[in-house]
Parts: sequence; C-alpha cells; structure tokens
Amino acid sequence: MLLDSTPENDIAERLRLWRKTALELTQKEFAEATGVHLSAIRKYENRNSVPSSESLLAIASTGVDLHWLLTGEGDMRALAKRLGSAANTEGVADLVHGLMAIEELLHGIPDHKRSAVLDEIVSRVREVKRVAELETLVAKLQRERGYLRK
Repeated sequence: MLLDSTPENDIAERLRLWRKTALELTQKEFAEATGVHLSAIRKYENRNSVPSSESLLAIASTGVDLHWLLTGEGDMRALAKRLGSAANTEGVADLVHGLMAIEELLHGIPDHKRSAVLDEIVSRVREVKRVAELETLVAKLQRERGYLRK
C-alpha cells in the first residue's frame, strides 16, 4: 500500500534526491554504505514505509541533515549546518571546508581508486594523531620530571 504524499512521507523524495544527487549512489550502493537492507531502501523510496529510528541514524551517517530529510527545511548537508554554528571557530570552519573539498574531488573517481585514496587519508590522519599524542605525552613527562617549566 502506497502512502499518500504528505510532508512526512515526502521523506521518500528527499531520500532519493540525497542518494542520487548528493551521493551519486545506486540503491544497492546506498544500502551497503548505510547497512540498511536494500529492500528497506526500496520501500522508503517507493513510499511503502517510512524509515525507523535505526535506519535514520544509519542514513544520517552519510552526511544528510536529518531535519532536512524529515521536514524538507534547511540544508540537505549536515556539514553545512555545523559550519554555520561553528563559524566562530576558524579552525573548525577550515576543517569543514577542507572535508567538503575532498568530497568534491572524490566524485567521479572509480570506486577502487576512491577507496584507496580514503584509506591513505585515514592512515595519514591516524599517524599524525599518534605523533601528536606522543608529543603531548613527552611534554607531560618532561614537566613532571622538571625538565620544562609550566
């Protein structure tokens, strides 16, 4: 049974718009990316059912703004919303802009190459994070042992 077209179930149109235009994914790829069963994705987009809270959380992991998905109000991208609320912090704004630039660059790259690039980015970020944590630990130990003054 198809649901009538109301703001609540226009979620179907917004979900399809998000998947196809923002993510450029097939229903199968979207199901794999979210962990939501393909049959459920089809039901949501065909207005046969509405997403459960668990499905909404999984769908949100793709970067969609849930308020937009549910109501049609605001920006479709969650990052844009965070950028607006974090604009007072230049570092956060730069980070969001950088991530959005990376997202744009990755569009159109074949899946296997995109995956390799993402793996490399994650690897480098983890390495930098480990080095930063070690530097913090060394500085703390040096302060504790009296090598550096606070």
